[in-house]
Amino acid sequence: MSSGTYDYVIVGSGAGGSVLAGRLSADPDVSVLLVEAGGTDRAPIHLVPKGFYYTVANPRYAKDFQTEPYPDGSHEVWHRGRVIGGSTTINGMVWNRGWAADYDQWEQAGNKGWNWERFREAYREIESHSLGGTYFRGASGPVPIEIAGPSEPVCDLLIQSMDRNGVAFEDDMNGSDNDRVSYVASNTRNGLRVSASRAFLRRARRRRNLTIVPDTEAEHILFEGTRAVGVQARRRGEPVAFHARREVLVCGGAFDSPMLLERSGIGDPDVLAAAGVPLRVASPRVGENLREHRGILFQLRLDGVRGYNHLAANFVRQMWTGFKYLFTRDGLMAHGGFAVSGIYASDPSSSRPDTQSFFTPISTSAVNPMTGRLVVDKHPGARFVTFPLHPTSQGNIHITGPSPTDAPKLVPNFLSTEHDRALLLKVVRKAREILATPPISDHVVAELEPGPGISTDEQILDYALNKGNAGYHTLGTCAMGPDERDVVDDRLRVRGTTGLRVVDASVFPWEPSGNNNAPTMAMAWIAADLIRADHG
Repeated sequence: MSSGTYDYVIVGSGAGGSVLAGRLSADPDVSVLLVEAGGTDRAPIHLVPKGFYYTVANPRYAKDFQTEPYPDGSHEVWHRGRVIGGSTTINGMVWNRGWAADYDQWEQAGNKGWNWERFREAYREIESHSLGGTYFRGASGPVPIEIAGPSEPVCDLLIQSMDRNGVAFEDDMNGSDNDRVSYVASNTRNGLRVSASRAFLRRARRRRNLTIVPDTEAEHILFEGTRAVGVQARRRGEPVAFHARREVLVCGGAFDSPMLLERSGIGDPDVLAAAGVPLRVASPRVGENLREHRGILFQLRLDGVRGYNHLAANFVRQMWTGFKYLFTRDGLMAHGGFAVSGIYASDPSSSRPDTQSFFTPISTSAVNPMTGRLVVDKHPGARFVTFPLHPTSQGNIHITGPSPTDAPKLVPNFLSTEHDRALLLKVVRKAREILATPPISDHVVAELEPGPGISTDEQILDYALNKGNAGYHTLGTCAMGPDERDVVDDRLRVRGTTGLRVVDASVFPWEPSGNNNAPTMAMAWIAADLIRADHG
């Protein structure tokens, strides 16, 4: 079955694909097809910021990736969006941009034009910030940015304790590269989630030259020689082919993009041979350079304060909290997973922040905040998760067979470098110093997880590796670079091919400082300029 020819075929509607579809279709002389493996994002739960607790692990909206076993035999399941808007529809929505050095190092490594000034311009064009526009902050873009609020007493105690540890309060978590603590910035408007699809596709859907096809899984890229000419997919069980006059733009994210390339014959010859896929282009770094944070979640019992637990301690209170949210659009339900973000140096020798922490005065019976369960404890509590910002350990993800239904092999390879192990120890001890500082320490009566018994270097590292928290900021698996072995060049073109680019967090060679949400949208905004220039 064939379903037409378009100028651009975009695979994936997440942070990268939504931005590209919105920007490229603004030209009425081109036709754009956006293909998404998941369904629509029309369910009202997607508008509620705290709704991600119910959607992130729901197979209707998310795809699961299981890691290879850790040393103790356990494994993790990582969730990624499988819905219009991709992970931006089900994530915690932290709008963390990073700072100059995060991006300038990309250009210094040979990626021309990928620098702080270009990203700063992109952010100013994208954002509509509640704090107003400045030389580094946007005021009239398609993505509204709000600060979590109103302020909350327990959060304010934590902020005071951070200040006593040299981490000063700033109203904008993206306003400097200082050690700082802030109420979290999120891509919301009036307390409602604004995913990439709602920001960039809502109006674009009305354009006759944009076609959006949900429930359609890309199986492999179609080629004539080494030129990409379309995508072979399966829509609701039926085969379908889409053809591209100009380019195929792969925006599947750090997991699905490298796997789509591998299923299409682009990758390490040995990996493809083992998976039964004929080689088209040898590209040994596809699926490699996987980078992800590894940190520890502190779950705390509090006394003498209330926090958020009492607002959701049982079904009746959850309903009442939800009812009030419908009228006020603020409070517990109006921001994502955490209320406060700290960005600071745990290692005194670091020249800039090396750690990110998140705090919220709510504790749940599920230790991992990404399990999708919102079953809060009856007593007051809090969660404080902390992780190094720039891990040097590299993992990988690869296909094991030619079909999208063949489970991949995902190897995080956490804490495999001395840098990561040494810094993690400092990160954990800095977190405990903050929590042991008044006034927050006056109300912390127990560290439930990991617990005071986890204290030696060996115990901390073992706990972090086997029971720690991933940041859900995976990137790097189709990294750009100047070397011929790098997957994409500095215009995001897949080496060894024509008519094929990757535009998502998989092309990031290294992490910005923390979350991928904002950096990926900014990167795709820049990529749209490159694509239009190449076809000018």
